[in-house]
Amino acid sequence: MRLRLGLRARFVAALLLFTAALAGGFGLAVGQFIEVLESELQERLVQRELNEFVEAYRRDPNIAPPDSAGLDGYILRPGQPSQIPPQVEQIASGSAGEIQIGDVNYFAARRDVGDTRLYLVLDISNVEALEERLIALALAFVLASFIAATALGLALSRLVTRPVSRLADLVTSLDPSDRGLSLRATFDDRDIGMIAAAFDRYLQRLDEFVVREQTFTDVASHELRTPLAIVQSGVQLLLEEPGVSERGRERLERIHRAALQMNGLIEALLFLAREDDRTTATTCALDEVLRAAVDTHREAAANGALELHCEIVAPQAVDASAVMANVVVGNLIDNAIQHAEHGRIDVRLEPGRLTVQDTGKGIDSEELARIFDYRYRGPRSRGMGLGLYLVKRVCDRLGWQIQASSMPGAGTRFDVVIPARF
Repeated sequence: MRLRLGLRARFVAALLLFTAALAGGFGLAVGQFIEVLESELQERLVQRELNEFVEAYRRDPNIAPPDSAGLDGYILRPGQPSQIPPQVEQIASGSAGEIQIGDVNYFAARRDVGDTRLYLVLDISNVEALEERLIALALAFVLASFIAATALGLALSRLVTRPVSRLADLVTSLDPSDRGLSLRATFDDRDIGMIAAAFDRYLQRLDEFVVREQTFTDVASHELRTPLAIVQSGVQLLLEEPGVSERGRERLERIHRAALQMNGLIEALLFLAREDDRTTATTCALDEVLRAAVDTHREAAANGALELHCEIVAPQAVDASAVMANVVVGNLIDNAIQHAEHGRIDVRLEPGRLTVQDTGKGIDSEELARIFDYRYRGPRSRGMGLGLYLVKRVCDRLGWQIQASSMPGAGTRFDVVIPARF
């Protein structure tokens, strides 16, 4: 999984990487310095002193070996017993290297003059202590650099991202009902100003879009409701005419039901298009809405050879208009009629829960996860993919929760959980 860092984290990470590069360079420099120090203080010093020791011995074979602070010499003549430490004596002729005697480290070199061996041994404990101090100082410097870089990175990132955070706060606090807002005027920074100007252009497009939507909802509210009201009143008057035949009356009732469904659909769409306003919420008796919806769909259920049963455990009032409640109830019953095909449909209302269950073919788990998607139609669906989408949207706006469960071959169940009124 790709690691995604925020702007401040990336700023601090970049500064830490730069510090790591500097610290690495510093470490290499310290390492080279230690190498030079060892070469100068150990090899060169010992070799130079050993050359002088050899020259002095050649001039006077009876000279005493060097014995100064930290630098000792040894002479091993043929036939003489050795009093030289074994670690020193093992050094090959013409070679030099580090040895350890006890807990002390030395640098020793050997040169032969004829059959006589000349040794020089330098105590390098002080040099190694100096190396350890240098390494400790280097590590301390690297650690302090990282701490300082982190603190500096956080401070600088806060300074750099402050305008961005301010812009984010302004965008978050925008009220969708406000029009003609301008963010560019509040920022002097050129780069942030460009982002703010882009937001201004987007806000302008949103304003134009909202105006178009408001115009559409106003026109739809008037231009669609008025013809429907005329159709409904005309059908009602025709139904009261005594000379209407039974077949004509059935057709008029179908027209009346279709007009009512169209009116409910328009109300639902306008409800979803408007901003949610709890102060204008109304209440309705859900049990009455349920009885009316079941009576409306009973004929369609009978035509499909379905038994439609309704059980109301207790009356219940809900914080919703009767039209919105009918959108939920009616679409769930209509969906059950379309997909049950045979058997029965059980509708049950109990405190806090509405259940619609059918004995149809059921829904596969892959389809079940998408049934509330916009215009989703399953392989056996005969609708347009809007009914359950509207049900989900209305439930979300009303604060209701809808759950679907199904078993292929055993039917489908929808549960609408309604919060208690306070």
